[in-house]
Amino acid sequence: MRRSASRRFAEQLESMAQGVAQRVIDLVVEALDVNVLIARIDLNVVLARVDLNQVLDRVDLNQVLDRVDLNQVLDRVDLNEVLDRVDMDKLMARVDINEIAGRIDIEALVKNTDLGALLASSSSTIATETVDLGRSHAVSMDDTLARWVSRLRRNHTGRAGPPELLNAQEEP
Repeated sequence: MRRSASRRFAEQLESMAQGVAQRVIDLVVEALDVNVLIARIDLNVVLARVDLNQVLDRVDLNQVLDRVDLNQVLDRVDLNEVLDRVDMDKLMARVDINEIAGRIDIEALVKNTDLGALLASSSSTIATETVDLGRSHAVSMDDTLARWVSRLRRNHTGRAGPPELLNAQEEP
């Protein structure tokens, strides 16, 4: 009976001591000036004790990225500077031209192309070149015929020159 009474008494004393300790701690925390306490702490010493790998293991990167405003990030990025750093030869070596060509919808391309205007433009160019060629041959044939006629008539004056002006002024 003595043991059980002393045990109960000890438990009551322990409970009272815990209550007093809790109250003392609350009073001390309320009395503390947190700014003064922080001013007295050497943060370099605290940070030296922090294991960054453990901290980063606890970070959910997806949650961090969900909070990032991509438009603000892009506003801060100088794309010209990024493009200056790109090795275009390496980039082009990775491009599969056959795959790109395979994605082209030829039927839609032909459908959206005005073939009539294209044919008219090319045929007009061909027609102009043909007319110019015909004129050139006609002038050449005219010169050839003029030489033959001149030979037949035994006219040795040579090639015909340009016609004389009607109101030619005579030189003194």
